[in-house]
Amino acid sequence: MKLMLENWKRFLNEAEEASDTIEQVRKMIADNRFLSGKASEVSAETVKEAGPFVFVLFKDSLDSPHMSKHFDEKNPISTWTISKDQVKDLMLDIMAKKDFKAAEERGVQKYKWLNVPAKEDIGLDSLKKADPSDPSIKAITDLEKFGMTDRVKDWAVVSKVAADNKYELVNQDGSPYTEEDLASDKPSFIKQEIGVIPGDKRQNPTKLVNIIVAEIGKIGEKPVVSLMTTFPGHSPVDSEGKDIMDKKAFKDHGYYFLKGDM
Repeated sequence: MKLMLENWKRFLNEAEEASDTIEQVRKMIADNRFLSGKASEVSAETVKEAGPFVFVLFKDSLDSPHMSKHFDEKNPISTWTISKDQVKDLMLDIMAKKDFKAAEERGVQKYKWLNVPAKEDIGLDSLKKADPSDPSIKAITDLEKFGMTDRVKDWAVVSKVAADNKYELVNQDGSPYTEEDLASDKPSFIKQEIGVIPGDKRQNPTKLVNIIVAEIGKIGEKPVVSLMTTFPGHSPVDSEGKDIMDKKAFKDHGYYFLKGDM
């Protein structure tokens, strides 16, 4: 009986701590200018313990255009061959068990797990390391959808993010993206020149997983983080081992996108 009472008390304490954590996370989200609309979605289902982190993973975290394109095999980028639920489980496992890299970038504290091998193939890799002198390599203009303008309608914020990241924002026809375009709810695209090489990602399976999260606050010493991106395949690094997140710089370090019918 005594053991049962002790277990019951421990259960109540853990439940109270979990409830307190959820309330603290909900306030953080409500106070965050980018995530405030998600405050009502904070619950025991969306707040997860992941090793040294409190991970806020909303139900639709993998459904935005930026994320969902990695689940469409017809998309030329690297894509998952496992389900969204499996990706979520894989992220939690990696974040709890694997080493990470902490980096402050443009005032945002980020934590990264890059090129982490899973136990089995989890996706198709659209990138290939190649000799820059390969005559089959070509440079093409690429338009990548910039999802931020779908949800943020403050031009000052959008233009600053674009300037900080050296993004050239354009409309789908290639014309410059303007404040008037944002007010008219037009989609925006990042224009950049990338290197491509003949190949088919379907013949290039990968075990590599990449996760990047951003800190939105702390509970005690534990960072509270939300998902910035996750994708399968190579995350390019330079000669010093530093990650290269600028897509147009991949070719400068010998990474090229596979492209058929060149």
